[in-house]
Amino acid sequence: MAKDFFEATQDALPLLNKTERTLFNYVVKNMDTVKDMSIKKFATEHYLSTTTIFRFARKLGFSGYSDFINSLLVTEHHNHLPSVPQVIHNKIYSEEYLKNVMEAIRVMPVAKVNQVLEVLSRKPNVYILTDTNASELGRYCEKLFLGIGSRTYFPEVPYQTIAMIDLLQDDDLLIILSYSGEEAGLITMVEHICHNKRPFLLSITRADNNTIQNMSDANFYVFADEIHMNGINLTSQVAMLMILELLVYRALDANE
Repeated sequence: MAKDFFEATQDALPLLNKTERTLFNYVVKNMDTVKDMSIKKFATEHYLSTTTIFRFARKLGFSGYSDFINSLLVTEHHNHLPSVPQVIHNKIYSEEYLKNVMEAIRVMPVAKVNQVLEVLSRKPNVYILTDTNASELGRYCEKLFLGIGSRTYFPEVPYQTIAMIDLLQDDDLLIILSYSGEEAGLITMVEHICHNKRPFLLSITRADNNTIQNMSDANFYVFADEIHMNGINLTSQVAMLMILELLVYRALDANE
């Protein structure tokens, strides 16, 4: 019997290469269209061979393309989506915005969520590093974890970051928030920390094979349309925020 698509594929996600990750993201965003596509049509849409698509389906854990399609059919994608006010239906971008956020939550691997909850159950010190664009989110992340009683530290200036490196211990939780996962200064900092210490590294990045993701013990990824205006990065961070809140709320629930 065919499994729910997200349940069937969660263990395979870390193994996907960049091209396969792009295909997976396309399937997630266009599930209702893809479920009606032949393998030839799907391959043509992406300028790939049918053999490549067959291998993609097998890598996701399906026996073949038909098994892949059956999984999409039983997932009943729309039944999992919350109702959207009529005003949103009239705005194409709003639909994509909501879809991006909801899919980021739906593809959170259960095993990784449980792994993070187990780490939090040990009451670790929590340290937070962000790229330039996520600094405001870092402050809220600090507030969230302080709210559940964690000793939490978010350095906002260089000397505070240096102090954090001295304080951080092997059993601590280090949270990295970076949409690109490729900001050079942040990568250098994480490499420096992990050279001498071994905290549990939790990251939230975009859905591709990036450096921060590959350095992490647990990674949750988000979908967003990159938006830059007047030299300012306005890419949405709402999905990152929702993942952080859900992890904290799950930790609260586990402690009751």
